[in-house]
Amino acid sequence: MKEKIKLINHSSLYMNLDDDLRILTDPWYEGFAFDGGWSLLYENKSKFIENLLTNVDYIYITHEHPDHFSISFFKKYSDLLRSNNIKIIFQKTSDKRVEEFLNKKFKLEVIILESYKTIQIKNKKITLISCGAIDSSLIVETDDCYHINLNDCDFVDNELKRIKKFLTNKKKIIIYLQFSYAAFRSNDEWMQKAADFKLANLLNNYEIFKADLIIPFASFVYFSNSENFRLNKYMNNVETTSNYLKNNNVNHCILNPNFDEINIEELLDDKSKRLDITKKSINFWDSKFKKIKPKNEINEIHEISKDIKESFLFRIKQTNSFFLLFFIRFFSFKYFFGDVVIHLKDTNETFSLNFFKIVKINNIKKSKIDIEMLSRRFFFLLKYPYGIDTISSNGCLFENKKNSFEKMIRAIGFVSLNQTNNGITIKSIFNRNILNKIVSIFIRLKFKNS
Repeated sequence: MKEKIKLINHSSLYMNLDDDLRILTDPWYEGFAFDGGWSLLYENKSKFIENLLTNVDYIYITHEHPDHFSISFFKKYSDLLRSNNIKIIFQKTSDKRVEEFLNKKFKLEVIILESYKTIQIKNKKITLISCGAIDSSLIVETDDCYHINLNDCDFVDNELKRIKKFLTNKKKIIIYLQFSYAAFRSNDEWMQKAADFKLANLLNNYEIFKADLIIPFASFVYFSNSENFRLNKYMNNVETTSNYLKNNNVNHCILNPNFDEINIEELLDDKSKRLDITKKSINFWDSKFKKIKPKNEINEIHEISKDIKESFLFRIKQTNSFFLLFFIRFFSFKYFFGDVVIHLKDTNETFSLNFFKIVKINNIKKSKIDIEMLSRRFFFLLKYPYGIDTISSNGCLFENKKNSFEKMIRAIGFVSLNQTNNGITIKSIFNRNILNKIVSIFIRLKFKNS
């Protein structure tokens, strides 16, 4: 078995599966993500990345979140990508936004894969499986193994079981999966539940797939802003994750960038090697996590102009059925698509927000406010189609009342679907991927168990 792997950073793996099938995933190696809310625990040297790219054939981007699709990476290394004829693998989307951006901006060749449609690349079978509205996973079937990069996909059990049935050949199964939470959680209890859920999810995936090895990754980051630094309190570190898996008899190995390419056969067969690598990774990652500090940042006040409000509402009107939104709002007594009251701490302004109007409120009682944030965060939420995704992930907000984050997601969370030309329409809500995603989000928000 010639197959080798190397962790480059966070969710970026280098998979050397053959002489001409060398896949790099989700390259984010420096700088911040999610509007300055996340930082890497470790940053790669530019020279190392330049050398790495001379030995890459394909780059697989799981989804559009900036810790996976780093625009700064493509800006910095696009010349190298072109000169080395590196092709980009991405999922089919209705808006083709990422595909066209990479093609037109950087002149890169993009291979578009449809969910569950297997293609052959260099005599290896490659299958992409979409998750929800924007995420995806990748199965690479080699002569000996199934490499299943689930990354931070949150498939529900019936989806995982469907993927398992897709693995028809008797081969070793290796799972690559996120191991800690990566979004807003309002209090200690919820953060602890979220951390526990991620560990239990590793075990659940391992058991459903009857896997031979699981490699936890895609969690080597921290909340790096003074507004969200508290969210690091219950993040799973490498030692906690490894101890949990060891106590549940899960074959696992956690990697770090100091290791050269590691032979897959050795990882599968040599328990002592797995333990040694994981022990060194505990020292590598957890020592860095103990030293994290919030970055110093000067806040810039942003005006919430008429234009920025109107553009937000116009995007909603373009992509969603207003009849369906009003129908659900009315018959749910505003439980869904209701109003959320957001106070801007730095400008002392308060806005009532829903899918059809944004109104500034004066002299409101604090008890009536749902969410507090800085004006720059609210501006970002309104300006960009991915604004609500960013705010939810970077956690730069505060609940003023219990369950008000859930209330905000019920009110305007659906706009995250609009990024990919989906939304609250008859067609979209009967899409299995999207329906599973919506249902799982609401269940998890309601029970605060993930």
